[in-house]
Amino acid sequence: MSGKERSLLKIIFKNFVATLKPTRHKLIGEDYFGTKYYEIERPNSTRKYQPRYFVPVNEDDHSQEVPVEWQAWLRYRRKDPPTKEEIEENYKLQMLKKQNAAEIEAKYSNNKTKEVKLTSEGEYKPFPSYDDYINQDYEVKYNKKNNTKAK
Repeated sequence: MSGKERSLLKIIFKNFVATLKPTRHKLIGEDYFGTKYYEIERPNSTRKYQPRYFVPVNEDDHSQEVPVEWQAWLRYRRKDPPTKEEIEENYKLQMLKKQNAAEIEAKYSNNKTKEVKLTSEGEYKPFPSYDDYINQDYEVKYNKKNNTKAK
C-alpha cells in the first residue's frame, strides 16, 4: 500500500472540525436597489470557489431583480465583482433604452389603425375569417352491424 489511504473516519472528523471553525462573511458590494452581496471566506476549504450570496433590502422578498453584472458574479461567470462605475454606466444605458422604447411606442401607437371587422352577429373580431379555413361538419355514419364507417 502507498501509505496515503483514505480513511472514512478521518474525512468525517476533518469535515466536522471545519464546520466548527468560524466563517467570515465578507461584504463585496451593493447595487442601486440596496441589495448587499457577500462572499464566504473559508481559508482551509477544498472547494474551488468560495460561496457567494446576496441579502435583498426586503429580506422576505427574494423575487426582486438582480442586476446582470451581479448575477454574473454570483454564478461565477466573472471573477471580479462589478465596479461602481460599471454599474452606473450600465444603469444609465438601461434607462436610456427604456426611454427610447417608450418614445418609439408612443410614436407608432398613434399611427397604428386597428382593422376590426364587424361580423354578421354584431361582434368585433380582430382577425379575419376566410370561408376556405372554416371547419366543416362532416357526418360520419356508422353501420351498427359491422361497426365500420360508411362512405
